[in-house]
Amino acid sequence: MVCDIVASPALHALLERGLKAIVALTGARGGVIRLVPPAGGPMKLVCSVGLPDDALAHEDLVDAGCGMCGAALRTDDVQVEDASLACARRMGVFATGPDTGPMLAIPLHCRGETMGVFNLFFGQSARLPSDIMGLLGPVSEMLDLVLDNALLEQERLESSLSAERQMFASEIHDSLAQGLAFMRMRMSLLQDAIRERDTGHALKYFRDIQESLGEAHAGLRELITHFRQPLDSQGLVHALENTARSFHNRTGVALRIENRARDLRLPAEQEAQVFQIVREALANVIKHAGASNARVVLERTATSLRVSVEDDGTGARIARRRSGSAPDEHYGVEIMRERARRIGGRLRIVSAPGKGTQVSLSIPQGPAAPD
Repeated sequence: MVCDIVASPALHALLERGLKAIVALTGARGGVIRLVPPAGGPMKLVCSVGLPDDALAHEDLVDAGCGMCGAALRTDDVQVEDASLACARRMGVFATGPDTGPMLAIPLHCRGETMGVFNLFFGQSARLPSDIMGLLGPVSEMLDLVLDNALLEQERLESSLSAERQMFASEIHDSLAQGLAFMRMRMSLLQDAIRERDTGHALKYFRDIQESLGEAHAGLRELITHFRQPLDSQGLVHALENTARSFHNRTGVALRIENRARDLRLPAEQEAQVFQIVREALANVIKHAGASNARVVLERTATSLRVSVEDDGTGARIARRRSGSAPDEHYGVEIMRERARRIGGRLRIVSAPGKGTQVSLSIPQGPAAPD
């Protein structure tokens, strides 16, 4: 719903900046912006400019049918009054004092839906409607645009959160669910072997469970590290170099970072997604490739940034998965492809038995400076 953005502190800050500009532009004594909450009911004061504290104490919630503000909501039209009894009861001398002039209530919209009002309070010297009324259209459109953008940002964040949840579910499936299912089947076989006093098979099933449990524990630790570790504040290259320093000790695979893209700087979202794609590709090297060496290469072309993860492993595991013979093996490749799509990139995997694997990410870029 449009009104779901009402409680956003970031939106309140944007609206307050806009209101300050409007008050300065129109020469008003003060102004307030009120929005209708998602469940309806009283309008909520989200920001104010120029109102005294004693008036603000009674302005936090205002009935949606109250006075000129209620009329603006009902009619979706600008309301102008020289005095308002409802405002006078709440705001005292600010609304009825000797310097009190016209008061305006202008409806606010988000995607065509009326969702609040903003008020401007003028002194007696204000000239209406010739000067001020001509400004109402542009300034209300400016606030409407702020609300539209806030809703777009909320939708983007919700979409991002949903995608991250899906990825998290996929990571859990890959790291834990399949291992637990395997252990459950082996437990049943182990129980049968114990009942039949079949020591040989019982020991075999016990070793299978013990090995799978170790893999599940390692996968869980990797998953926790994956979601706890933020991207290094010094950038993508520095974060990858930090990963490489401890990679061999943790995995037994030698990892080299080759940065051929001078002065590489990417937007934060792109850096984060590229880093996670590289981490997932390296996780596949550890789990499936049987490699001794791996490298990450960053290089620019005339139109794109290319990031490749290459290993000297068997290549057979990914080759079989691409052929469709093991559709349930895991979601790692699909996770990488989804991350690539989110930043406008394209993922390509080249793998052949005995010839290693190359995972290549290409991201469109502007013209590259010559190295």
